[in-house]
Amino acid sequence: MAGKVSIRWQTDSPLSAIHAAHAVATGAVCNDRKTEQALAGPISDINNRLLSASLDISMFWQRLLSETLYQSPPEQACLIALTASGCSELQVEQIARVIVNRLGESRMAFQGRFPKLSDQLQLRGRPMRDQWETYGTGLLAAIAKLIWIDSPPTDWWPRRVDALLVQPMRGGAGGYDAETSRIWIEAVLTDVDPAVPEVLRLAYLITQLAIDTHTLERTTDGITSLPWSIATISITLAAAADLGLINSSQNATETAMRLWGVGQIGAAKVVDEWWRNQVAHPVAMPMALKQLGKQLQPLKAQPSADVGIDLTDFD
Repeated sequence: MAGKVSIRWQTDSPLSAIHAAHAVATGAVCNDRKTEQALAGPISDINNRLLSASLDISMFWQRLLSETLYQSPPEQACLIALTASGCSELQVEQIARVIVNRLGESRMAFQGRFPKLSDQLQLRGRPMRDQWETYGTGLLAAIAKLIWIDSPPTDWWPRRVDALLVQPMRGGAGGYDAETSRIWIEAVLTDVDPAVPEVLRLAYLITQLAIDTHTLERTTDGITSLPWSIATISITLAAAADLGLINSSQNATETAMRLWGVGQIGAAKVVDEWWRNQVAHPVAMPMALKQLGKQLQPLKAQPSADVGIDLTDFD
């Protein structure tokens, strides 16, 4: 079946701790003030250390979260993140020792806030799992048809995806790693905004994972400059409207961009116009994406839709 993907649901306490540290360190809007305060001390120490070494703080935390999702050991993840943020070989091991210790302090503080985290995440994740069991296969099948104009290849979707549930810190967030077919998502009990249910974020992440997987496998440069991350929002929302999950008369694009941290402010109208043209006059998606890229070009200087880091963009 075109939309059949086996989801292996898991809770992930280590990733939850790094996700919380990442949110605090990068100044993201947090909805858990007590946890934010508990982590503030060690996280501030880490940021000050990075700043004193003239390293890219945002890059460090983004890469650390990515490597943790990739299941790298803490010490190795820290070394890789430091190198990616501009740390020299002469300094990296010394700085890593200090930061690993501070991360340990942050992790202990986080565990103090949630001593039974795994059990709590199992319970918190149940509503999302139930929604996915009801709508997931249909959503992915509809998305694939929209991308491929009714003729998706049989190998478009990964056979299995690990879905890691983490403790909510931002009132809804998620990311993915295409190489390991793993996604992570905050186990929120209710939809952040009823106009864009959280099950759509899950479908969006799996779609992005599939796109990146095929891009890595089938392009010579291993990456794509096409604006898939924004286009997939329109595709996901259109599929949801077809299934009656959202009201097609409501403009949900701007809401989804804000909740999922994708695109520049003001891009929603451009994307909606692009999608209306694509529906009226369908062309192969690569051609459509090139046109969307041209339409979005004037907005490049605008700030991102997310006040923090785009958590779905792991290179």
